[in-house]
Amino acid sequence: MTENQRILDLLALGRSPRAVARETGHSRTTVLEYGREAGILPRPAGWQSRHERARSSAARMRVSQCEPHRAFITGEVAKGRQALRIFHDLCEHHGYGGSYDAVKRFVRPMRVTHPKVSTRFETLAGQEAQVDYGEGALTLDPKTGKYRRPRLFIMTLGMSRHAFRKVVWRSSQEIWCRLHEEAFAFFGGVPETIRLDNLREGVRKADVYDPELNPLYAALLKHYRVVPLPCRPYQPDLKGKVESQVGYTQKAFVGERFESLDAQNRALSRWNERHAFTRTHGTTKRRVCDMFDEERPKLRPLPTTRFEYYRIVERRAHFDGHIEVDGAYYSVPLPCVGQSVVVHVGTLWLRIIERSSGRLLREHATAKKGERRTCEQDRPPQTPPSILALHRRCEEIGARAGAFALNVVTQRGVEAHRTLMGLLDLSRRYEHTSIEAACGLALQAQSTRLSLLRGYLQRHGSVVAMRSAHHVIPDFQRYVVHFNTAITQGASN
Repeated sequence: MTENQRILDLLALGRSPRAVARETGHSRTTVLEYGREAGILPRPAGWQSRHERARSSAARMRVSQCEPHRAFITGEVAKGRQALRIFHDLCEHHGYGGSYDAVKRFVRPMRVTHPKVSTRFETLAGQEAQVDYGEGALTLDPKTGKYRRPRLFIMTLGMSRHAFRKVVWRSSQEIWCRLHEEAFAFFGGVPETIRLDNLREGVRKADVYDPELNPLYAALLKHYRVVPLPCRPYQPDLKGKVESQVGYTQKAFVGERFESLDAQNRALSRWNERHAFTRTHGTTKRRVCDMFDEERPKLRPLPTTRFEYYRIVERRAHFDGHIEVDGAYYSVPLPCVGQSVVVHVGTLWLRIIERSSGRLLREHATAKKGERRTCEQDRPPQTPPSILALHRRCEEIGARAGAFALNVVTQRGVEAHRTLMGLLDLSRRYEHTSIEAACGLALQAQSTRLSLLRGYLQRHGSVVAMRSAHHVIPDFQRYVVHFNTAITQGASN
């Protein structure tokens, strides 16, 4: 640069290019080039500077092999077709012999890209919290003896950015709900809404317009009077505050290892209190602790009672009007017999819910194995019509059979259904006189067990003989007449 400036200064003094070349030791061509570029010496017609000559030469050298097909490529790009498909069409139909990379370079400037514009969501104090899972720092797994990353649960308040953090080894619906309760207790209050992703612990079925929450999680939020706001599918940026909190927490513990979950949770608590809670937030330009002091009074108070956890199962009501849960039996309304119901099983209580409408049908105290919980209104006020119909059919066998059936209905109620069906089945295999004798013996013994009748009939009962006539099947002689007539007509033909 110093030699360049020296040449320009000598030319500016009126020295000739030849004299400047002798004094500086450079060629006359170099002196003329510098003088013409600086505008000190006159430029001949058609003259180009060395930079212009280099650019034109490079442009001539960089003419793409796709240039002859510009019109076709431009039209295909306007249709939205991919570069690979355009390359295949060029090779197959237009005699293109270049490379695929050349097509990509040629197509790239033709595509119009629109930058994604994001809007920051600002929330009022106590209005919203956001929740998500991330990965914690490496921690020793006591089961495998290896270091692996646990799940990092974070709930952050939308206005102050104050966050609750905890790591757990595994997750479930109940663990997810208990972490929410710990976060609410940590904040000392409850926000109006909570924004979450469509993970399985919270959302059973993701949908843009009608997402379906897990029943246990929905019951928890109802208990705390919080409105859930699941994000639209594939739109996690709607909860960007907690997403940034996950990254911020992970960067703070890069390279660290912990020997237990408790050790990492203690480190998270200590780091949150000393650094994260007192930091100046990059977006709000205010300290998180100062903003939380403003948001804390706006949070809703915690409920006076803790949420009661339960598990959800599905059972079918038996013909006796009861369902079985953990070896115990609980009554349901008679219209539900034979249908499936949803059961919420708690520690001290059990709720039976109608599957279609979600209406609460019955609530029972939990029972031990083999015990029954029956509501008086679930007992049938009268024997069902089907039982009465079976009793009338048993009376057709005989008086003693009718009396035995009446005893069964009186003592067993709905459970008499199978016994009466068994009695009618015996009537199809044994003579009615034998069944009458067996029922008389059962009446004397004051027994309603079908096994007593079956044992007696196996030893002393008379089996029903084969019938030669039936009201549906014609007499055998009629078939003989038809057979002989058919043979006669066939012989005459």
